[in-house]
Amino acid sequence: MRTLNRSGQTTPPERRGVALLMALLLLVVLIAITIQISATTGTDARIARNDLNIATMDLSIESALLQVGETLKTDGESAQDGGGGATPGAGAAGAGAGAGAAGAGGAGAAGAGQSQASDSRRDEWCQAQRTTINDVDLRIFVQDEDSKYNVLNMLAPDEKEARAAYDRVVRILDGCREGSREFDIDPRMADDMAKAMLEHMQRRKDSKVPRPKQLTDDESSDVGLPLTLEEFAALKPFEEHHFRDFRDRDGQVVHSIGSFLTVWTSLGLAADLPPTTAGGANRPAGTPTGGTGTGAASTGGNASTRSGSSTGTGSTSGSKSGSSTSDGTSGGTSGTGGTNSGGTGSSGSGTGTGTGTASGGASGASGGTTTTGGYGVNVNTAPAAVLKGLFDGRDLYPRFFDRVIEYRNLEEEEDESAKSNTDTNAEKEPELDEYGQEKIQRRIFDSLGELSEVEGYTDLPAEQQARLNQLLTTTSNVFSIYVVARKTTAIETDADVGLTPAELRKREEMSGDALVRVVRCVVWRHTVDDEIVLTPIVRWEILDYLPYEVLDFPPDDR
Repeated sequence: MRTLNRSGQTTPPERRGVALLMALLLLVVLIAITIQISATTGTDARIARNDLNIATMDLSIESALLQVGETLKTDGESAQDGGGGATPGAGAAGAGAGAGAAGAGGAGAAGAGQSQASDSRRDEWCQAQRTTINDVDLRIFVQDEDSKYNVLNMLAPDEKEARAAYDRVVRILDGCREGSREFDIDPRMADDMAKAMLEHMQRRKDSKVPRPKQLTDDESSDVGLPLTLEEFAALKPFEEHHFRDFRDRDGQVVHSIGSFLTVWTSLGLAADLPPTTAGGANRPAGTPTGGTGTGAASTGGNASTRSGSSTGTGSTSGSKSGSSTSDGTSGGTSGTGGTNSGGTGSSGSGTGTGTGTASGGASGASGGTTTTGGYGVNVNTAPAAVLKGLFDGRDLYPRFFDRVIEYRNLEEEEDESAKSNTDTNAEKEPELDEYGQEKIQRRIFDSLGELSEVEGYTDLPAEQQARLNQLLTTTSNVFSIYVVARKTTAIETDADVGLTPAELRKREEMSGDALVRVVRCVVWRHTVDDEIVLTPIVRWEILDYLPYEVLDFPPDDR
């Protein structure tokens, strides 16, 4: 009989299988834990990297905004040195109730004989630029709010002027998206939109849109002014796409209505008003109220209902007479609440006086000095839809504004006297645009007097010429600064060399290998104690769309 060797017993197969399964299960758990730790660590690293990229982009954008601000200040200072019309109220023309009181000299251009500054697409601030800061590609362009029409004019206390402003808003909305089959705004829709805006502002307490309480709220008035045009987005029949720039299915650029309408122009300071004025007794110092307008800097009869915005509820009167100038035109204007209604004589002997009612079309600052009473649109930069919307087609043939646009796109003729004074041997390097292509020096309207160079202007009746001078200006004071920042996330990028501007634009729009951040800043350029000051209206606003400039003649391959 053999003795059993217990130490040499083998493990049953069943137990060996269980041990193997336990080992595999433990291995799977360890692998899962490792993957989770790796994923969490990688995600945290990506988040941190993205946060760092966004912080870098924000710093780069801030640097660009500071640079543009300096450019705007320099431009304003040069206008001051030139004795131009950048100073608020100087030679600006509004459209008050006294518009019919044209001077005996007929209807010329307001202040045409004076040396005036002008803001146009020729200025440095209006040139789109590209630069790179901290490996962030930046595209910067500026749009002056004075190229748009102020919807607050619909609150003018004069019923006739308020109705005229309403009709202008309808026409501008009707024409701002022509060319897009899918998103065009028809006349009926435009009328509904203007009506919704007006009712929202007139019956603010009943509006469903939340309203923050402001220190300057007037409990006795139900008028409320929007702090931004996007406030209307919550109203019917407005939709989100009305406040965005985008391309439709046909590739056609569709612009936001904010490219044609505004609430930010014709600003003033409450500090410019006396502590107590007519219609504003017992109000604290600095509170906007009715005022009197005299001379170049007319003070609007504005009663504020919100902090940062004002509306005209009082009327003011003030006039000044213009004297004839050496070129045969007079500078006669009459200022009433920021509204100049005097005509200028073509013979050089006429003077214009008159009174009007302030429209109160001002927002962003309370009361105070205004430039154009909310009516004036910069003839050098205003889009076609805005210019054509200022007049009913039965009152002024729209073809006239087509000629205005054609005029400001003609190449400027070189001054022969200046040409003879330059060194013929020195070759001047051509100016290049953001794509490196040579820029053409376009004509501009240095003053409203140059409207006489547009075909058909001299054939207009004196009343229409005076009305043109009241609704147009050549200066801008409020500017929207757009900065588009791109930070590439690709390891390798294709070179942009050889791409046309259209190809470069489309590549930027379609490319998904970069972080994109779009910021808008709105500033008011004005004069305080003979010094140019930039006051932020919208300090920093992040947009979720790419903005497009409104071009007079957009290329087919845009």
